Amino acid sequence: MTKTTKLSLAVIAAVVLALGGGYVGAGWRGGSAAASSAEAGSWMKDVQSRGELRVGVAIAPPMTVEKSGQLGGPNLIPLQHLADSLGVKLTPVSATWNNIVAGLQAGRYDVAANLDATIDRAKAIQFSDPVYEYQGVFVVKGSSAYRTSADVIKSGKPVAVAQGSAPAAAVKDADAEILELADYTNALQAVKADRAVAVFADLPTAESQAQADPSVKLVVPEPGIYAAGAGYGVPNDMDARSLQLLNVAINHTRLSGELERAYAEENYLPIDRLGALAKQ
Repeated sequence: MTKTTKLSLAVIAAVVLALGGGYVGAGWRGGSAAASSAEAGSWMKDVQSRGELRVGVAIAPPMTVEKSGQLGGPNLIPLQHLADSLGVKLTPVSATWNNIVAGLQAGRYDVAANLDATIDRAKAIQFSDPVYEYQGVFVVKGSSAYRTSADVIKSGKPVAVAQGSAPAAAVKDADAEILELADYTNALQAVKADRAVAVFADLPTAESQAQADPSVKLVVPEPGIYAAGAGYGVPNDMDARSLQLLNVAINHTRLSGELERAYAEENYLPIDRLGALAKQ
């Protein structure tokens, strides 16, 4: 265990004790009316009594991945710290972008990972603080003539998207014809098979595709079509104190630099440093 990880656990554990002992004021301002009406710390206590923190995971490399049959990725790091501090195991549960919110509402898991906070989703669930921010970009064939977002949209050809994803709704609102598919892997296959002119995806996923396949490149929309903060979706009735604890886990992991180092290990690049990944 690294020094940073030990410090993260110590900070979160201190908050757990404060919440459990009632030392954090009941007037905590975060959370919705539903959260404030719930018993203080009830979500946290339910997780502890169950012995596991269940997290719904839809695949969007490199933030959420499946390797050797195991779900993981940098986006789960704050949740692992939270689980360790609560003395429970972290249990990833497979989900898709089309059903991840419904799974949370149905109680299949306690948290939905890597989820953009949108108005439509916020009508049904609550959100944590963002774990990271990103912009939506296009993935096109490197040999194509499309160099701008206007080129892609004005082509009149379908743009492949992951069904149920927030970027899908945004690019549709930008007047693109969309082809909805189960996930981003199928979306890229549609581009390579000439069923679609581009994929529209979150920057981390798009980078991962271009790094794995040099035949495709990225087109950054100017002006932007979609940008978001991706956090965790949580139940609509999650109490404010438990939501505070989750936010402490997120913000401490961000501020410690642990997430930034994890992104670097996955070769995740800022949008202004795409280099050869960008369509020229």
